[in-house]
Order: sequence, then C-alpha cells, then structure tokens
Amino acid sequence: PIPGFPQELTTVRVQDPRVQNEGSWNSYVDYKIFLHTNSRAFTAKTSCVRRRYREFVWLRRQLQRNAGLV
Repeated sequence: PIPGFPQELTTVRVQDPRVQNEGSWNSYVDYKIFLHTNSRAFTAKTSCVRRRYREFVWLRRQLQRNAGLV
C-alpha cells in the first residue's frame, strides 16, 4: 500500500452453476461470475456475467502465456 492512496481490492465470486440445453448432445454448464472492485483500472466497479467452463480454461491459458509480461 502507498500512503495516501486507498488499497485496491478486487473480489470475484463464481457461483450458481446451471445446465444449459439439458437432455441434448450439446448441453453444457455455465456459471455466474460476479466481480466487485475499487480498482481504477476498471471503469465498471461491479459486473455480473455467465460463462462456460471452457472459457475459464481459455482465460487461464491466456494468463499463463502473458504471465511474463506482467
């Protein structure tokens, strides 16, 4: 923390799994992702979206690939 500047916090919750297209060959599970932050890097301080598991896999790979850049 820098004196005089508030500490930036980001909270992410993954919850509410739902089966979509249940009973068909192309069924899948998606999850509700809720984000709350006070970070100046985000214009929206709260957001909520639904995403599939495979999108988490994609995000993890992107973060790993770019980890050396951070």
